[in-house]
Amino acid sequence: MSKNTLVTIIIILVVLVAVSLYFVNSKGPVQDNSGYASTQSTVTPSPTDTSTPSPTPSAVTSGAVKSFVVEGKNFSFSPSTITVNKGDTVKITLDNTGGYHDLKIDAFNVATKRINGGAQDSVQFVADKTGSFEYYCSVGEHRQMGMKGTLIVK
Repeated sequence: MSKNTLVTIIIILVVLVAVSLYFVNSKGPVQDNSGYASTQSTVTPSPTDTSTPSPTPSAVTSGAVKSFVVEGKNFSFSPSTITVNKGDTVKITLDNTGGYHDLKIDAFNVATKRINGGAQDSVQFVADKTGSFEYYCSVGEHRQMGMKGTLIVK
């Protein structure tokens, strides 16, 4: 084999490996064809943001909307229980502090996008039925590993 042929083969292999690594590590959009409603507003922290999220997220009432921030990490949600009243408009923001997660509530047909650590996404819906409803992460086996919580509607 000639020296030029060998150099050409090596260059082609290097390019193929580089392209493969680019696509494996790419953080492009994830297609979600689940049929769940989702607000598609991912917010990433700014480089100058030095604030630390509250360790115990709580409800913030803004007009007629009850807002909650749920911290998602491997493999739990905090808080693990959210309580609202029937008829409330509920906004839940998933603040993903580590890993790759989403938040779904089947009973209200809502789900955030699947997002990487450091990102946020929100869902908003009307709590139009009473009861206890599970919210969970649908990525891999996260739900079975305990990444779930309870939405209580009184």
